[in-house]
Amino acid sequence: MTRTVHMLWLASLAGCASSGPQNASKGIAAPEGTDIIGILITPSEVIVPSGGTLQLEAMGLNAAREAVNLTDAVDWGVENAAVLDVSNDFEQEGMLRGLTSGATIVTADLDGLQSAPARVVVTEADLERLSVAPGELTIVQGDSVQLAAEAGFSDGSASTVNGQVRWITADGTTATVSGDGMVTAERVGSTEVWVEWKGVESEPISIDVVEIQPSEASDLLIDAAAGSMADGTLTVAVEVRNNGIVPAAGFWVDLFLDPDDEPAMGDVPDAYRMVDYVGANSQTTIVFELNSAESDHEFAVVADALDAVAESDESNNWKWGSASDDGHSVGSETGMPNISIVYAGGFSTDAGTEFWIDAVNTGSAPADGFYIDVFVDRSSDEEPSLFDDGDQWVLVSGLGAGETAYETLLVDADCDACGSWAMVDGYNFVAESDETDNTLYFLTVSR
Repeated sequence: MTRTVHMLWLASLAGCASSGPQNASKGIAAPEGTDIIGILITPSEVIVPSGGTLQLEAMGLNAAREAVNLTDAVDWGVENAAVLDVSNDFEQEGMLRGLTSGATIVTADLDGLQSAPARVVVTEADLERLSVAPGELTIVQGDSVQLAAEAGFSDGSASTVNGQVRWITADGTTATVSGDGMVTAERVGSTEVWVEWKGVESEPISIDVVEIQPSEASDLLIDAAAGSMADGTLTVAVEVRNNGIVPAAGFWVDLFLDPDDEPAMGDVPDAYRMVDYVGANSQTTIVFELNSAESDHEFAVVADALDAVAESDESNNWKWGSASDDGHSVGSETGMPNISIVYAGGFSTDAGTEFWIDAVNTGSAPADGFYIDVFVDRSSDEEPSLFDDGDQWVLVSGLGAGETAYETLLVDADCDACGSWAMVDGYNFVAESDETDNTLYFLTVSR
């Protein structure tokens, strides 16, 4: 099972303050006819080997959500120039080069409008593995979907490396793939795609290209939306599901803060995120993080407000939510669920470890969908935090008041007599009467 989590770091698209790394202005204005309200750097988080290079791009977004490539127009800046260099030279704009081990941020500035920072880590660690997500893909002929390549290093770190790897397709007549992982379905059929980098090769993913039928459609809905306020940061986690029989690709998820009424087509959101792909009967999770001086917010979340996806049901694409500074979502006054772990254990063999997690809803109201995560081979003082991804997880579609979910999770790792953590609702989808009983530390034994 694959869970995709998109992180959006946007303090304010309406005008980020110029308070980071600075370079002398080039005197280049935004392209004529554009009204740039925000700048995003891609990739926004990356690990680069010492001595390695990577091309960054600065994408400007206007109020209509149209993208403008500003890579050669912005001033590139880096907070710690000893760690890496980012070029402002002609025809080399945005070229990053790792110098020595460390972490820093990169920004792009255009006439005082500064991008959200891109976080870059330069490492001396060796490349150990590559993987491509999603693990399998069904695409309608003529459509394009963005793939993601992830690299794992010997120090345990991992990073998206789309622009650093070589993308390979087994059959270019069925599907082609660009240098940054954009796959395009050319004709009906099946093929495989994989990546290579520094002598390491990923496992191939399968790609099926299908011809859409007039009666077939996607169906996007917001399964859950939960918000929390802590230390001046509003965090909103959104689960988007595609209940249709056709994959959905290339649509926006919008976040509106304190709206007066239901958002309408054309309204400009406070934050938004492009979702590249959600398969049929699949879901993806998006997390918005925004700075806020307020102690509480109401919010609305909308999927595909620009109507880019043909759907069988257009009425279930939005959901209301609220968040307060007590650290968790605001729940109903008439009753709230409360999910806790009543049992966690497991058996380990040479083939792997089987974990058993029992979660009960002791509250007085049903709980919507939530995740159960297991964190393998951890010490008792390594309690997981909200939005941490476990080594394995399972989605519980819902749990009525008084009901118990009995879940089995399989991990391809030997955990003989080791300690592990179990966590329920790690993405804070469920507003609970007690948010302090969602984790449990336990030991496994050998079989």
